[in-house]
Amino acid sequence: MTIRHYRVPPSKMEEVVRRVDEVWLDRLSKLEGFESYFVTQPDDSHLTSVSVFIEEEAGRKAAEASAEWVGSHLSDLDVEFLEMWQGPVVVHGGE
Repeated sequence: MTIRHYRVPPSKMEEVVRRVDEVWLDRLSKLEGFESYFVTQPDDSHLTSVSVFIEEEAGRKAAEASAEWVGSHLSDLDVEFLEMWQGPVVVHGGE
């Protein structure tokens, strides 16, 4: 699982979310080992993404792809990467 945190100017939040939903999610979901992806908006200037892949190596590759995509598709919107946590899931509930 990879958790990535970003700062987004509030005036650009809607466009960032639209691009992630309409462009990035489609690309991410086609990567080998993709399991699920979530984005939360804890406040008006932050987004947190959670991506889950079947194997750790696939998750690492996806995190690299995410960093590249954000840099090339969201830099014009002043999105700032803050931090990333990554590791194997050790407890899981639900489907």
